[in-house]
Amino acid sequence: TNEFYVSDGSDYLMVWDAETLVEKRRIRVTFQGNGARYLNELEFVNFAPTTNDDDDDGGGGTNSQMKDNGNCAEDGSMTCSEEPTMAFTPTMKILANIWYQDVIVSIDPVSGEITRVYDMRDIYPVEERQKDGADCLNGISVTGARKKDGEGLEVWVTGKLWPKMYRVQLID
Repeated sequence: TNEFYVSDGSDYLMVWDAETLVEKRRIRVTFQGNGARYLNELEFVNFAPTTNDDDDDGGGGTNSQMKDNGNCAEDGSMTCSEEPTMAFTPTMKILANIWYQDVIVSIDPVSGEITRVYDMRDIYPVEERQKDGADCLNGISVTGARKKDGEGLEVWVTGKLWPKMYRVQLID
C-alpha cells in the first residue's frame, strides 16, 4: 500500500496508510544518538546516480510502496511497530528542514538516523533577512534534475517571507 510520512515537530516521523490515514508505525529521528525535533517540509528522494534521464523517477514524492502487516495497536494508543517490508536502497532518503535552523537534513527512512546535514546559512544570511523582514528557511521542493555526471539532486529552497527561491544541488 502507499504510505504518507508526517511530522508533528517531535523527534518522530509517523508513517500513515495513504488511503486510510491510519498510523502504521513511527520512526524516531536521531542525530548523533539524540532525538532531532522540529522536522519540517518532508521530501522523499532517491540520490541514486542516473545515466539516462528517461530512467529518472524525479527523485521526489512523499510516499512509497510497502506491504501492510497490520501490527499497530487498536487501543487508540497510536503505538505502531510495523517494519517496512520494501527494501529501501542506501540512496533513498527523507529530506527535511529543521524549523528555525538554516539546515536541510538527510534522514535514513528505515533507521531514522540523520546521515547528512546541509548548511544553508550562506544562501540568504540572517543579517540580510533581518533587513528585509524575512524569517527562517522553510521550504524544499525537489525538481528531480541532476548534474550531467548523474550525481546529486537539485532542489529549490526558500523561507518565510523570502523574496526569492534558491536552486541548490545536494550531493549525498
